[in-house]
Amino acid sequence: MAIEKWIQYGSMAAAILMFMIKRKGMKKYIPVGFFASYYANIWCFLAMNFNWWNFPTRIFDKPDDISWPVNFVVVPIMAMFWVRYIPRGLGRQISWAFLLTTLLTGFEYLAERYTGLIKYHNGYDWYYSYILWFFSWFVWYWFYKWLYKNND
Repeated sequence: MAIEKWIQYGSMAAAILMFMIKRKGMKKYIPVGFFASYYANIWCFLAMNFNWWNFPTRIFDKPDDISWPVNFVVVPIMAMFWVRYIPRGLGRQISWAFLLTTLLTGFEYLAERYTGLIKYHNGYDWYYSYILWFFSWFVWYWFYKWLYKNND
């Protein structure tokens, strides 16, 4: 099995394992996971149409506009964990967002450079992903706050 498949299966397994370990109290955050999946798919749709990036190696050999493990498993679980454990205070939230964004963009950069998981095109580069990841954390959090505005 190619390294790309191992990374995809491994990332899904790690996300699902973390979810299973911390599943108690996560039911409230499931709508955030669905929204994050929808959000990720919209960005992949835009990327496909503007030829920003594609996913040459996939688990399912269907059109290469989305990464199933990322959009339907990893991103929703990351969003749910982010919203559940987001620190209080804007300064700490921004610090955590920078830390997580740096880690994810670093992984994405290495994956783009050394594997066939993702390929950038048409002037798209890692710093666009950095900006997209950074603001995505807050979009997911704001969605949660909007959804439960009368309950929190």
